Amino acid sequence: MKYKLSKQEKIYPIEPPCKKTMYKSKEDAQEAIVWVMSGKRVNLETYHCSICGFWHLTSIKYKDDK
Repeated sequence: MKYKLSKQEKIYPIEPPCKKTMYKSKEDAQEAIVWVMSGKRVNLETYHCSICGFWHLTSIKYKDDK
């Protein structure tokens, strides 16, 4: 027997709350900065996102919250 929904619904995959690339630790984000910075003259910083709980990269200067 084949399962069939009682009413047709479109099911969409879960989207992350942030559109930026997510890093699970500050160290992972800092390694990404080293990779991105090779050959470029952009100052990047890491920050902990209060929305998704992961780490992101930004060119905006943040104070290091500990």
